[in-house]
Amino acid sequence: MNSEIQIVFFDIDGTLLPSGAEKLPDSTLKALAALRRRGIKTFIASGRPPIHLPLLHALDGIPFDGYVTMNGQYCYLADGTMLYDHPIDPAALRMLLPYIEKEKLSTGFIEKDRSTFNLINDLSAEFCEKMQQPAGDVAARIEAAPIYQLSAFLPADKQEGFLRHCPGCVAVRWNDAFVDVLPEGGGKTEGIARVLEALGLSREQSIAFGDGGNDVEMLQYAGIGVAMGNACPEAKAAADYVTDDILADGLANGLRHFGLI
Repeated sequence: MNSEIQIVFFDIDGTLLPSGAEKLPDSTLKALAALRRRGIKTFIASGRPPIHLPLLHALDGIPFDGYVTMNGQYCYLADGTMLYDHPIDPAALRMLLPYIEKEKLSTGFIEKDRSTFNLINDLSAEFCEKMQQPAGDVAARIEAAPIYQLSAFLPADKQEGFLRHCPGCVAVRWNDAFVDVLPEGGGKTEGIARVLEALGLSREQSIAFGDGGNDVEMLQYAGIGVAMGNACPEAKAAADYVTDDILADGLANGLRHFGLI
């Protein structure tokens, strides 16, 4: 058994949860339970915000020690203790508003406990219905609370123009339909670094599992980075090890390969 690793960070979509699935693979559930029995901490590391997690019923009843959410912009323990937060500069968001209204770009403004879209269109309608995300006065939300992330429904060829109108921000994509927009210096790596610091752990004591473009830096940063067999080429290239597909017991096999279960 590997005695050095003390904490594991898991992406959700495509890593813990297969696309379109209603539950985690049985092998993944057993692997998570085995990690807990060994006293190894388990953390979610996802682009999803905290308000999405209760709607992902596949995670119901699965205890995690903490969460790196919104691509590292809001990190907290299972008891709600906040470890790190990094909102977007409100001035950049105010500058963005005229552009997304002119271009009719459906964009979610995500706070800690709510998400509001400027408008809902054909690109975002299904997502907004599934995740219970309404349209509303986003200008008012910018003034009311910190905005940690934007979910912009736009094709890749419009991404550069979007960012020009939102200075000090970067984009990461894990879904073909939309892109997550974060403040510069943000990302899963920064969130994980802050979590490790708060827990008194080193990066060498961590292992991370991911599959998407927004997992690349996380896989490079962790002591061990594991890409799923179904991961994008960029994630596989960044990883120390590529395990099997999520539907072929990939997560459990990856943990087993490194002697963690």
